[in-house]
Amino acid sequence: MAMVATSARDTGKTGTAKAWRPARSTIVSIVSVAVFFILWQVAPDLGWVNGRFTSQPSQVFLAAIEVLLNDDFFYHARISLTEFFLGFALALVVSIPLGVLLGTSQTARYLIDPPLMALYIAPTLVLLPILVVWLGIGMASKVAVVFLGALFPIVVNTMAGMREADPKLIRAARSFGASRLDVFVRILVPGSLPSILTGIRLAVGRAVLGVVVGELFVSQAGIGYQLNTYGSAMRIDRLLVYALVVSAFGYTLTVLVRALEGRVRTWRPE
Repeated sequence: MAMVATSARDTGKTGTAKAWRPARSTIVSIVSVAVFFILWQVAPDLGWVNGRFTSQPSQVFLAAIEVLLNDDFFYHARISLTEFFLGFALALVVSIPLGVLLGTSQTARYLIDPPLMALYIAPTLVLLPILVVWLGIGMASKVAVVFLGALFPIVVNTMAGMREADPKLIRAARSFGASRLDVFVRILVPGSLPSILTGIRLAVGRAVLGVVVGELFVSQAGIGYQLNTYGSAMRIDRLLVYALVVSAFGYTLTVLVRALEGRVRTWRPE
């Protein structure tokens, strides 16, 4: 009995160790990032690059402490986050119903699809000067840029998800007396969720780009405003602090949406 208990404990420890063992892809990613930072640190010292224009991780770390303590970082971050989430929430509210309408109504596609695709092809940032003239240099113009940047990927992917539903399932449901609402809830929605989330994931990048470039173009506060300020002053260390913050924010949102996307691909309504 003692041997059996000992064996069970050893098996449990082995299983726990395997459960906590990092994946190979995680190890490779960590090593590649570490190598990048090491090369970045030593390259200016070895004369490979000009440290004035590239800075170093150690200097960026010290600059990050200064930014957090003395640079009104949280004020500027709050401005940018407010612009981002207002514009992105508005895009979700408008784009998903619009994508559903375009994906389920042929008449709506004939009426709305041509001008929508024309706006989708045109770079959203081209409209920024017009938006500034219309809405001013305050928060409204940046919210509008975020809205337009996030709108089109979600609309296009939602429409595609609705149109790519399995016609055999739809015919089978209708043959058993399912209403249009039943078909929509039990077939179209589950089938299009992965496409909708793919559109949201793509929209995150365009929305982050929109808020930063909008603040770079004309603004009185925000992360983009700080990027413009330190770029003009050639403060590369502080410039990189804000650039890394933007990258980390966009990457985190993308990973979260991708994780949700992976889960809904296996979800089916009862």
